[in-house]
Amino acid sequence: MTTPKLSVIVLTDRFATIQRVVDHLSAQTIAGDIELVIGCPVRDELQMPTDVTFSLARVTVIEVPLLPAGTARATAVRAASAPVVVIGETHAFPAPEWASLLVHAHLGSWGSVAPGMVNANPETARSWAAFLMDYGRWLAVRPKGQIAEPPAYNASWKLAALLSVGERLPAMLDPAGALDSALAKEGRFHHEPRAHVEHLNVVSPKAWMVERYCGGRLLGAHRRRRWPLWRRVIYAGGSWLIPIVLLLRSRQALTLARRTTRIPRGTFPILVAASLLWALGEGLGYLAGPGQAEARMMEYEVNKEKYA
Repeated sequence: MTTPKLSVIVLTDRFATIQRVVDHLSAQTIAGDIELVIGCPVRDELQMPTDVTFSLARVTVIEVPLLPAGTARATAVRAASAPVVVIGETHAFPAPEWASLLVHAHLGSWGSVAPGMVNANPETARSWAAFLMDYGRWLAVRPKGQIAEPPAYNASWKLAALLSVGERLPAMLDPAGALDSALAKEGRFHHEPRAHVEHLNVVSPKAWMVERYCGGRLLGAHRRRRWPLWRRVIYAGGSWLIPIVLLLRSRQALTLARRTTRIPRGTFPILVAASLLWALGEGLGYLAGPGQAEARMMEYEVNKEKYA
């Protein structure tokens, strides 16, 4: 059997949840070179159709609890067989040339390649605020070239580089994990804007607020596990500065997006609210850890279409 060129990892509860993702993978120009690695809690409850492997190189299913997410993703990475791996999402849909562009880019020295991100539900300000905060640094309208860091999800990585961190991999694949920092020595990072990925964003008001807060709390909690007490206290005390940093970064992305896309009115005030919610969560994360944030975020990660 031919070794796939790209492994795409997705965590899910049911196959129906990732049907749209599978359809986009099957439409890739190199679909026959793609392995789909599905991590699910119970194989017998996945309810996968028998013909799903028709256009893909293979589908690998592993049983693993979805939480903690870092452990689940690390287990799936170790089951992958292609030399290039993508940590995918149930709500991220690649354009047909996406896989071939990523594989081609990895023929060079790049350790990771970030795709060009596109908003899949651009009708509302809440969607744009979430999208710009999470993926504004990798918009499809940004130029091709070397970048400081790739996104946590939807970017491609050399499998050997991921495996090189050994037992640290689950922590690096945690929500808000610092995978890019751990692998900086394995190669530079590249942005390939032509490799489009449409990303669906939460817009349901309550879920949107919870997701923004939990994202910040998970970042603070991840740093809390690695940082000494004095540093955590300083960052928690200075958490009022976090919205300023987030807004400066997001506003630059908003300005860039407006050059080619009609952005809903009121997006910037919504960005302000999102930044405040994130800062509140991050500050509490430094002091008190994740709480129930990871479980709540996993609900949105797996079932985002329900909230979009």
